[in-house]
Amino acid sequence: MGKVKELEIEIPEFNSDTHKWDWEKKEVVALTPKELAEIARRKRKADLEKRFRPLIQNDIYFMKCFDVRVTVKNGSRHACSYKTIISEWDRNDLDDFEQKVLKLEAAKKEMDDEAAKNKPLEDRRKEYQKIDHLFLEALAEGGGMIVDGVEKPSEKMQAYLKLRDEIKARFPK
Repeated sequence: MGKVKELEIEIPEFNSDTHKWDWEKKEVVALTPKELAEIARRKRKADLEKRFRPLIQNDIYFMKCFDVRVTVKNGSRHACSYKTIISEWDRNDLDDFEQKVLKLEAAKKEMDDEAAKNKPLEDRRKEYQKIDHLFLEALAEGGGMIVDGVEKPSEKMQAYLKLRDEIKARFPK
C-alpha cells in the first residue's frame, strides 16, 4: 500500500488529451500528432456509433433511405436483411459512415415531423371512435322527430353532437 501512495505522489497532474505518462522515462510526454489524430478519430467514430445505434433498432429509417438489395438463391429472389447490408458497411471509412448516419438522421427527422403533423388528426379520430356507439344508437332510434317541418334530433343524437363539438374544440385540425 505504501508504494502505491508514493507512485501517485510522483506522477504529476497533466492533461490526458495532450500528454501521457511515460513509464520508462518516468515523466510526462506530449502526444505525437499521429497519436492525437488517432484519438480524435476514435472519438469521432464513437460519436457516430452512438448516433447510429438508435437509428437501426428497426428497419423503418433504413428502408426510407436505402434501396432493398435482392439476392438470387436457388433460382428464387430474396431480399437481404438490413442488418446484413449494414454489417457489410465499412465503419472505418468515417466520411462515408458519417454520410450514412446523416441520411438516416434526416429520414428520422422527416418521419418525426410528419407524425407530429398528423398527431392531432389521429387523436381526434381516436376520440370519435369512443363516441361512435352513441351515433349508432341515435340512428337506430330514427335520428330525431319532425316538428313543424323542422327536424329535431333525438336526445342521444343531441348528446352525440355535443360530444362531437367538444372533441372538435379539444383537437382542432
